[in-house]
Amino acid sequence: MQTYSVSELARIFKITKYTIRHYVDEQLLLPLKDEVSGYYIFSETDLYKLYQVITFRKIGYSIKSIKELLLQNDHANTFKIAEQKIQDQIDELVQIKHSIQEIIQAQTNTPLNEIYFCEKGNQFLKKIPANLLAEGHVNLSVATKNELVQLENVYYIINRNSSYVSYIVGQADNYDYKLASGTYACKDVLVKDEKS
Repeated sequence: MQTYSVSELARIFKITKYTIRHYVDEQLLLPLKDEVSGYYIFSETDLYKLYQVITFRKIGYSIKSIKELLLQNDHANTFKIAEQKIQDQIDELVQIKHSIQEIIQAQTNTPLNEIYFCEKGNQFLKKIPANLLAEGHVNLSVATKNELVQLENVYYIINRNSSYVSYIVGQADNYDYKLASGTYACKDVLVKDEKS
């Protein structure tokens, strides 16, 4: 059976010897100890267990949680939950990247105070609940507590009587107002505050 030293494991996994010794001290790894040299001897089983420990750490599990997980025989469900957690993080990062790209495009390509025409697809808007408004404007403190997202995309629909209603992006199956696809005359302005 193949055995490994601390140095070899450190080289294989590209981690420090200190990290491996820490995992031994925390009893995540239980290697044999050479009676003569006093060095740890790791088996292939230890190698696989270290792989699991490193994976759990990358996912974000604490040492204490990993100890409990290693006592279980079946880690498939744990990895399924972790996979979903990672996918949620990826989706969030993709959305952040999209927002950044929109900001960059707006900063470089959008002239302020000039009318331009652009094609827009169907846009589904959801009315901002009254409890998230203060004097008709979005109350950012309350909205944040309620996890209202995409506040950078607040829409104001102005009625014929000059009153307006505040909206955020909705879904095709959950909306209060639909802006039909078509060509829109647009004008980007920089305002001091929401009231302006």
